[in-house]
Amino acid sequence: MLHDDIVLIAAIAGSMSAGVLLPAAGRLIEPYILVWLGALLFLNLLRLNPSDLVAVFKKPRQLAVLSIIKLVALPAGMYALAYVVYEPFALPILLLSGISTGLGAPFVVNLIGGQLPLVIGMIIITSVAVPFVLPAIVYAFVRSQFEIPLLQMTFLLSIALFTPLAAGWLTKKYFPAGSKFADKNSFHLSLIFIVLINWGMFAKFAGFFYSEQMFLLQTVAVAFLCYAAYCIVGYAGTTGSLQEKRAGLIATSYVNNVLVAVFAFQFFGSQVAALAALYNIPYYIGIIAIKKVILASGGPR
Repeated sequence: MLHDDIVLIAAIAGSMSAGVLLPAAGRLIEPYILVWLGALLFLNLLRLNPSDLVAVFKKPRQLAVLSIIKLVALPAGMYALAYVVYEPFALPILLLSGISTGLGAPFVVNLIGGQLPLVIGMIIITSVAVPFVLPAIVYAFVRSQFEIPLLQMTFLLSIALFTPLAAGWLTKKYFPAGSKFADKNSFHLSLIFIVLINWGMFAKFAGFFYSEQMFLLQTVAVAFLCYAAYCIVGYAGTTGSLQEKRAGLIATSYVNNVLVAVFAFQFFGSQVAALAALYNIPYYIGIIAIKKVILASGGPR
């Protein structure tokens, strides 16, 4: 357990440092980030029983309430708070808060525990809904024309979400030996793709580390505050067992920040996109922190 934590910390710190120190190599990796996310999702779906996922959709109340919190209540509340406290961060916080549950969330479930089918259900529902909901919320608050192209989003979902889902099911059914090997070694295999994701992401924003250190520190601090708020809302907003509440926490705090960074960069520029990119720092540090809290409380993973 401790060894895995050390390896995870080394992989995170090393890949982020590589992005800053070797940005040219990272930019070669960056265009394929969604492919690496899809591979990460595949490795962490091998423990999913399809019947459990069907059961979540057969009794969708929990899923519906959590989706409304994630896509509507959380971004609206966070935007209003940010606008009052420090308006320049209001738009970046709105975009980050309103994006879908991330493709890396199942990796977190497998590390700290939680109801995996609920998290997968949240990925599917929020990913399908976000192209409609987020632009409407952005327009309502900012009066800015922001559009997530449906065709592009469908293509991205096919590559990064539905393909890994199908591949995981087919691998378990037709290649059980390969499935068992991948599941047994999923942590270390997942680290490869986490390194690639972080390297590519931080390479794109490496300039901030050299020329805008004050803005960088402010943005990292805001990223940690957002992460804490998302965790609290997700945990408190989920009813049921401890496993379900952990799933709620993961569904609201482990988000598709990579996707936000891509679209925010395109529509609003690098300073707005920076919060989504730097959210990777609390994203991974939070895994270690939550594990420590769980172990200290004596609760089951």
